[in-house]
Amino acid sequence: ANLNYEASRLNNDLIHLLGVYRLGSNHLHVVIDEHHIWDIVHEQQLKNQALLAKHNISLTIQGDEDATWFFDPDLVSSIINNIIVNTVRYTKSQITINIKEENDFLIIEICDDGSGYPENMISNIDQPENNLDFRNGSTKLGLHFASQIAKRHKNNEKTGFISLRNGGDLNGGIFTLALP
Repeated sequence: ANLNYEASRLNNDLIHLLGVYRLGSNHLHVVIDEHHIWDIVHEQQLKNQALLAKHNISLTIQGDEDATWFFDPDLVSSIINNIIVNTVRYTKSQITINIKEENDFLIIEICDDGSGYPENMISNIDQPENNLDFRNGSTKLGLHFASQIAKRHKNNEKTGFISLRNGGDLNGGIFTLALP
């Protein structure tokens, strides 16, 4: 499980580096089509089952199992996987993924029962260069990549976004991906 976890983190980092390169060179193509969001989220739950079991963490998904939305499944899967893998490091025992529709946005919230996000991370979410932490090796590349992917999902005048906050039912960190 440790090897799987570290390999997953390394894979995520490499994907994010490639993604940032493609973003910078305008070669990141977003292929939007209609998909069942529950299937995408559940696939990431299954992918991380051994990691969750090793750390005694339960992951539940809440929402309409039949909900569909228009998005790029590979890019959204990458975001969800990255957040799950990182959340395992900070949660105590529970992760909940909420899937809902609000104000013409698909909202995917990944909530944990950890100590929450640091205030500087919440307030500087769109400025990854302000979030480098060389002591623990955190680059915040995943958040930058997630933000850029979300922004590439557009519908009429609405643009996707991500946000971080603390609280909720689990009283920990809440990562939100909103897609129009």
